Amino acid sequence: EGTLWTKLADFHIRSGEFELARSIYEEALESVSKVRDFSIIFDAYVKFEEGIIEAMMELQGDDADDDDGEEEEGRTQQEVDSEDWDILLGGKTQEEEGFGDSNTTADIELAMARAEHLTSRRPVLLNRVLLRQNPHNVGEWIKRSELYLQRKSPEMAAASLEESLKTLHARKAVNGAPSELVLKLA
Repeated sequence: EGTLWTKLADFHIRSGEFELARSIYEEALESVSKVRDFSIIFDAYVKFEEGIIEAMMELQGDDADDDDGEEEEGRTQQEVDSEDWDILLGGKTQEEEGFGDSNTTADIELAMARAEHLTSRRPVLLNRVLLRQNPHNVGEWIKRSELYLQRKSPEMAAASLEESLKTLHARKAVNGAPSELVLKLA
């Protein structure tokens, strides 16, 4: 299941539809129920985000080098780079996609923020996969609320404990007693 999601996202990446690829990765992370599939998808997603950052930094570095006026086969390097971006982005110009000279630094910062946000969400996303496997695991529900408290989000911690009380069946509870959830909530 995980490889299918990554192949679908790769198709859209090759088509230059980066936002669609991101949404596919996000949907995949929210729908898989096995840790193995989660790892495959998460690793591919991180690699994608790192590739975006690397490409933007290379573009910014190439733009700085292009000021020297180097030419390649009768064309400037900037024209070659622009043509490469047109192919990669499906015929859109750099400015239409936001990769123009004026926005390059801001785009790099945005891409880095996306990558940092993704890696900071990993424990919560993994916990969600484990809860999809067994929604009656008291220990994982408690761990989820503690993860939210570590992220300084007490509202989400309380909401996850409330959700656990609605989802969990006392007779099916494993890895702790359901009363622990009530005590944590209080």
